[in-house]
Amino acid sequence: MTGRDPLRESLTDLARAVAPADLYERSLRRSRRIGRREAAIGTGAALLALGLLGSGLWQLPRGTDQSARGVVAVPLSPAAEAPPGSPAAAATTSTGPVRTIPPSGPSRPRPTPATLPKPRSTSLAALPGQAFYDDAGTDGDLVRLTRDGDPETVLSAPFSTVGVSPDGARIAYVSDGQLLVVGTGGGEPERVYAGSASADQAPAWSPDGARLLIDATDPGLLDVATGRLDPLPSGLEGEHYRWSGDGTTLVYATPSCGLEVAAVGAQSGTPVPDQDTADGPAACRPVSVDSTGDLVTVRTEAAVTGTADAVLDTKTGERVELPVGGTIIGAVFDPAGNLLVRWVHGGGNRLSLFDRDFTLLVQAGEPAGLKGLDLVAYTR
Repeated sequence: MTGRDPLRESLTDLARAVAPADLYERSLRRSRRIGRREAAIGTGAALLALGLLGSGLWQLPRGTDQSARGVVAVPLSPAAEAPPGSPAAAATTSTGPVRTIPPSGPSRPRPTPATLPKPRSTSLAALPGQAFYDDAGTDGDLVRLTRDGDPETVLSAPFSTVGVSPDGARIAYVSDGQLLVVGTGGGEPERVYAGSASADQAPAWSPDGARLLIDATDPGLLDVATGRLDPLPSGLEGEHYRWSGDGTTLVYATPSCGLEVAAVGAQSGTPVPDQDTADGPAACRPVSVDSTGDLVTVRTEAAVTGTADAVLDTKTGERVELPVGGTIIGAVFDPAGNLLVRWVHGGGNRLSLFDRDFTLLVQAGEPAGLKGLDLVAYTR
């Protein structure tokens, strides 16, 4: 029988104590390596996916409903770096002004001018809104067409340019450089801006009636209640600014006799297509804008009066042919997008009111007493 070997027993005890610890540490180190590798793979995949999304290479086929496939667009976090060449990277690296396209929903229906529609009513009393006319020069009268067909003078004062509020209750006008506001029911005019206003820009009311877009030293937005004027962004270089009925969009003329569209608050506008071509409509002056900014009534170089004689599509620049039976001598949108068209028929004038879908609501003869005046507004 062999005796006890103290040295062997000590070495055996030491090995038993060290082996589990060593295996544990090696296992822990291996787990950490696996974790780092999986994290690296996950990060690489995420960066690859972001790069594909940013570069536009990973796209669903046209016409595919993304919501049906459960695809959700996730914006980049503030700390994330946009992939080179992506729209986000272009927006952050560009040194010039960013052109912002105004928000727009689905295009509204267009009329079919081949057939003249039948109106739902042939009575002026069926007009739900108020039509306003001005005397283009001499007396400076502003006239409202009442539902019983009688012209009613609501402003009799010298003015160089005028704007009627969207609800038809107030008139803003420029007289001798002063910007004044008065009710259509009468009363004393109130000077709402202490500085001088230019007649080059007719006062354009915001849809809520709280602000006026005017031309002072520069075009700006005036708070009617406080008299505070905030200049428009310097990138909006134009004149004859007009609001869309929903308050999101401005349409204005350029010095080269074209049109631009800008979201309210944008630093620059987007040109309406085909305004610089030889066969373009030469829309030198916007008069009114529909509820979304998709359509604008304009005065072209061929106009026989001082008001709008055409409707243009701001997305395509094309003229919208209206189903009326004569020459258009006036066209104005109300804030809801209804369109009142004035046109010549025989020896007199007629009025046609279309809703947003170009359904003909009213068509009636215009009172003879309005002949020689210009249609300038249609309000609620």
